[in-house]
Amino acid sequence: MKIAEEAPDTSGDALKSFENWVHVNPYILKAGRCSHPKPVGISEEEMEEAMNALNESDKPEEKLKAINENIPVPGVDAAWLVKTCGDAQAYNKLAGEGTVTYSVNVIRSLRWPGAITVAKNGQWCSIYVGDCIKRGDSMFNPTEPPEVMADPNE
Repeated sequence: MKIAEEAPDTSGDALKSFENWVHVNPYILKAGRCSHPKPVGISEEEMEEAMNALNESDKPEEKLKAINENIPVPGVDAAWLVKTCGDAQAYNKLAGEGTVTYSVNVIRSLRWPGAITVAKNGQWCSIYVGDCIKRGDSMFNPTEPPEVMADPNE
């Protein structure tokens, strides 16, 4: 991992760009884990082969990967949505030099419905309220409730 020499620009305009956002948390694999478990009860060579096979079939992603590198959601042609809410006007700071904006940047995942991050003036917060099913995945299959049965004949 490479550490930045200077602090990144966290102004409202800079956060509108997908290139300035990265994944902080580890990538979730198809098995629902962040890493593959090591097999037990086998030799070192067999374990290495098994781990290589697991990593080939379900590749772990790099942490701090830019979100613009994500695979788009089928049918949407994007993986993320960035929006700015509020007053985007730049105001002079009361104490000191520079400007401040009172807008809030909202970034929403289209792959994980319910995952939202908001950022304002260098502070950010992420929240996920969902059912742990990715959109576009084979398990993402919202269904309608069944029809109500008619009354029985008397």
